[in-house]
Amino acid sequence: MELIITFVIALGLAMDCFTIAISNSSVSGEVRPGIPLKVAIAFAFAHVLLLYLGHALGGAIRHLFEGAEAWVAFIILGIIGVKMILEARRRHPKQKVFDINQTGIILVLSLATAMDAFLTGVAVAMTTIGLNMAAILVALAVFVLTLGGMAGGKQLGVAFAQRTAYFGGAFMLLAAATFLAMIL
Repeated sequence: MELIITFVIALGLAMDCFTIAISNSSVSGEVRPGIPLKVAIAFAFAHVLLLYLGHALGGAIRHLFEGAEAWVAFIILGIIGVKMILEARRRHPKQKVFDINQTGIILVLSLATAMDAFLTGVAVAMTTIGLNMAAILVALAVFVLTLGGMAGGKQLGVAFAQRTAYFGGAFMLLAAATFLAMIL
């Protein structure tokens, strides 16, 4: 069960990267060779780094929530899921497009997309989910979906990117609901 929950969480985090990759590669102009790989690596690395940092914080404060850890994970993942869906409703992909060919932009976007991974790390620390397995699944999902979004952005287009943004939130809400089911 934990593997399935971890996979759903990884997909939720990766869908945001997929959306950003499609938007930026479809609207920002010609993407130079090698940039999709660079973006995918940066996004995956940032997600794993912030997942570990969040887990460290969660581990440090876990004792404060003894007996209610699953509730904390449910609340955190639920907040992330709702936030992602609300952002998808407000998002206008053409307004948030940057020149993805610039290294500084790649770094900023990788950290911005990975903020949810930090909170997810806190939630993971409150559960029995293995951190290393979570990090591997998150890294793989983020890498593959970001690379796919960068490679197929022109063909998929901005309208598709806007629809995919909802899936990230839905996956996080599904993971939160799983924790709620375990509590009840």
